[in-house]
Amino acid sequence: MRRAALQHTANATRALAPARPSGSRVHRARKEIKKSRAALRLLRAALPATTYRREDAALRGAARTLNAVRDARVLVRTLDSLGRRSLVLAKDPALIALLRQLRRSRVYAQRQLSGRHRVLAGARAGLRQVQLRGRRWRIGRHGWSRLGPGFERIYRAGRRAGNAARRHPDTPALHEWRKQVQYLWHALQMLRPLQSTAHSKSGARARRLADYLGQEHDLALLQSTVAAYGQSADLVTEPLQAAIERRRRALRAKAMDLGQRLYARRPQAMTARLGRSCLRSRS
Repeated sequence: MRRAALQHTANATRALAPARPSGSRVHRARKEIKKSRAALRLLRAALPATTYRREDAALRGAARTLNAVRDARVLVRTLDSLGRRSLVLAKDPALIALLRQLRRSRVYAQRQLSGRHRVLAGARAGLRQVQLRGRRWRIGRHGWSRLGPGFERIYRAGRRAGNAARRHPDTPALHEWRKQVQYLWHALQMLRPLQSTAHSKSGARARRLADYLGQEHDLALLQSTVAAYGQSADLVTEPLQAAIERRRRALRAKAMDLGQRLYARRPQAMTARLGRSCLRSRS
């Protein structure tokens, strides 16, 4: 698990190596950082608290550096996807004008990241420091006795976030749930080689749920961007706003249904079940 955490951090560093990393490279780096943070969460019970907090903060800080480029890229992709889902919207002058504006913003965000060398260099340096310090982490040889508590914590946080999102399905609650589901999905991926079954239903469900919540989050970001352009009649129309809200409602319904199945078991029961599977595969 330590090798996984450091390998994903190294992958993120390589993705950001060019002086002007492309949008796809930035996207890849953010995904690798998320996987590294998931591995770190699995190791939490084996690490001193100060070590865990320091490394998690370093990874989180590096990811935040890339947020503007990620958001600009996602806005273009999400609006373009809406247009492809509806022939009426595809021909809507407002959507076409807004898409043109968002593409210009994407280019600007990319230039800002490439131009702010100190910020990007700081992200790269932070990731390299995690790799160097990680080789000296004192984690011992404990197996599931340490990974189990880390997994239970990840699962419990996702279950709690899902309950909160069901009570109040607003954008912050759904975004928090999405983050916790992503940690669970990555954790299950990393633990998969230790399991006796070739494929985990929970892993497949977590991936689909993360996808639903991710699309919902991207649409929420687009909706807030559309609202920011609200005073411009050339960029915002009722059909566009209605299409965004309609798609968000459909994704939330799918997420709520799938989330109930994914988090049906209590955290202790889910952890014990996974632990037995891992132990059988090693015996």
